[in-house]
Amino acid sequence: MKVKIAYYREDREIDIPEKNLIGVLRPKEIQPAEDLTACINQNLDAPIGTKPFDKLCAGKKNICILVCDLTRPMETDRVLPILLDRIERNAPGAKITILIALGTHRGLTDEEIDKLCGPGIREKYSVINHAFDDPNALVQVPCSAEGVPPVFVNRLLTECDLRLAVGAVKPHPIFGWSGGAKIVIPGVAGYETTGYSHWLTCPHKGIEVMGKEDNPVRLLYESIVTNAHLMDFILNAVLTEDSKISDVRCGDVVKAHRAAVSIAKKYYVCDVDEAADAIIVGVGKWASDLWVGSNAVYQSEFYLRRGGTIVLLGNFPEGISPVHKEIAQYGYMPYERARKLIVKGGPLEHDLSTASHLVHLGRVLDARQADCVLISNGISREEAHQVGFQYLDSPNEIMAYLKEKYGEQVRILAIPGYNEPENHESPRAGRGLSSKPQRCAIARSTPRLRPRQNAGDQYLRQ
Repeated sequence: MKVKIAYYREDREIDIPEKNLIGVLRPKEIQPAEDLTACINQNLDAPIGTKPFDKLCAGKKNICILVCDLTRPMETDRVLPILLDRIERNAPGAKITILIALGTHRGLTDEEIDKLCGPGIREKYSVINHAFDDPNALVQVPCSAEGVPPVFVNRLLTECDLRLAVGAVKPHPIFGWSGGAKIVIPGVAGYETTGYSHWLTCPHKGIEVMGKEDNPVRLLYESIVTNAHLMDFILNAVLTEDSKISDVRCGDVVKAHRAAVSIAKKYYVCDVDEAADAIIVGVGKWASDLWVGSNAVYQSEFYLRRGGTIVLLGNFPEGISPVHKEIAQYGYMPYERARKLIVKGGPLEHDLSTASHLVHLGRVLDARQADCVLISNGISREEAHQVGFQYLDSPNEIMAYLKEKYGEQVRILAIPGYNEPENHESPRAGRGLSSKPQRCAIARSTPRLRPRQNAGDQYLRQ
């Protein structure tokens, strides 16, 4: 069976024999909105937990709209014109700034901004890349949570009189689900704030975090965003497999987010049964470096048997990372090793973002005693070995490599990565995807989280 794997703006086709293929993990089939404009306008008029959008905009003078960057699939270019039209009708003459929530990713080029926002937006409005490493672009905001270091966000959020956000909801390895307050922290937070938020989950298994919209990390930062009045209104979308908007929910940063998640769960969650010897993972269409592309690996923790292999396909034209060059120096590692790097005086004491990244992927490999094999045009064999990966020159070598390692009956799961789900919820403990005869129905679903009782109640403890 030929399986297409998303390989950064193109596909790679891999021929996997039927006898070896467990299935292909994708979200369940969901249709795009028949009339997206009508869908959005209806939800703007009847938001959850806030005034209608027009009343919220009325009389405002300085408005900031947060949008995700291109590493997070979303039809931002279709949503923005609808929002901007209604803003201009209800707040004529208002200063409108579009702030790109980069997290700690590199800034977008003008060409990429045009692709993200749509033609003509950059010429008419101020579109700004979030500067996570510029102290002048950041401001400290109130935080009463015990033990949390000072929280810094982009100062534009404190200088405007209306804060809006556009994003999508998908399972996430740190915040349970993307969307909601996540676009503020870490989306437009300072580097240290982002690092701390990511480090909080490092001691915990993915099953304790992913797919849980009420996990303690999300709840912590939602409380900070809410108490500091950093977000007034969100539009969160549920996406199809090819990143088209199926439905949206608008309104309060928490209530509207949960409403969108309740819809998304119907399509991103199901049960699976059989653990795989090997998982072939695509990084999606917009992962230009390993820093972003490694997100695709996290879900493998729940489907892979001990001693299994993850095969990661990603073009990565920007290499390991143009921003986080320390990855090559340290390589991926489990939590206990990383802790030694962040102690006082340690080399990553002030770089929890990098330390967290090393742990989140390293945890998967350690938990399953797994190997990761990389296929990439942008990363050399030597660079792959630096971070602890094996290396293949071509997708054509995959089957021979896996059969030599596991035998002719090797069991393989494919995760194409078209919609770039940052993570999926996990199957029943110790189980993976079923090999029932009706593979197609099973193949088009994602696994279901079955968290432990009281899992994750130690997140905030140091």
